[in-house]
Amino acid sequence: MLAIIQKDLKIFFAAPSAWVIIAGFLFLNGLSFAAQLTDINPQALPEASMRGMMYFTSIILLFISPFLTMRSLAEEVRTGTMEWIRTAPLSNMTLVIAKYLALLIIYLIFLLAMIEFPLILIIFGKPDILPLLSSFFGLFLLGSSFIAIGLWASSLTQNQMVAAIIAFILLLVLWFLGDIGHNIGEKISIIAHIHSFGLGILDLSDVFYYVGVSCLFVLLTWLRLENQC
Repeated sequence: MLAIIQKDLKIFFAAPSAWVIIAGFLFLNGLSFAAQLTDINPQALPEASMRGMMYFTSIILLFISPFLTMRSLAEEVRTGTMEWIRTAPLSNMTLVIAKYLALLIIYLIFLLAMIEFPLILIIFGKPDILPLLSSFFGLFLLGSSFIAIGLWASSLTQNQMVAAIIAFILLLVLWFLGDIGHNIGEKISIIAHIHSFGLGILDLSDVFYYVGVSCLFVLLTWLRLENQC
């Protein structure tokens, strides 16, 4: 498992596109952060939070996560290395978990690269720490579910762009389910469960939702690989 994780990390960070994505991610979040600060009354600066930026980051993740996950399994099938991996004493579930953990580590690096934004608030103001921490935790859970969905999409095809499109469409559907106006739509909507984190509220139902989505699509990815054997 460790060898697969290391291989995926090495391949990702060896590609120039990885650094372009990271730079773009930080640049857009930086613009959002600066815009939020300019909208805050100087007297209210100590109460500033990451809430507005958290929502903007969620939108960025909607667009970039399919590109982070598209090659994970699709590329292995296209190049034929999947057959080589299957000859190793490695179960399909172990393979899926290794792929998922590698993507999760990459995403954590993205989040850690954003640490300067809350630090600025802490240094120059007195923000409520709990919303800062819960916002990052919410983004981690949201991203982990996005990654699981993208990993499943990558298992459906050997074409990376097709995998990215499938993931994006599914994420888009789950994103806008809350807009249909029904209570069940709001409960299923993948973005509706992020709001409480921005308020510093750790609602276990929201935590379980994201963990459940992640586990569901990891399981679906495993079932897909099992059916291919």
